[in-house]
Amino acid sequence: MDRNWINSLRISDEYERGVEEFIQFSKRNAINSGHDGEKIRCSCVNCLNGRILDVKIMREHLLCDGFLRSYKTWTWHGELLNLPRVP
Repeated sequence: MDRNWINSLRISDEYERGVEEFIQFSKRNAINSGHDGEKIRCSCVNCLNGRILDVKIMREHLLCDGFLRSYKTWTWHGELLNLPRVP
């Protein structure tokens, strides 16, 4: 999934589409992280993945405050790390 939207202007269509894709990705993986799909860790610049919020509130945070730009591997939202294997 392309993540260039994270660096786009928050008022751009690209950013809004990216936020929606991120939310859908998060909802699909929420069950694996112990959440119900409607409450997810918020990745806005203020919450820093530390608060579990209703999806509607999280969307507002991401659109108004911005997405945490350093959050490139979405480990808090079900994405696995690609760690090298030790033989």
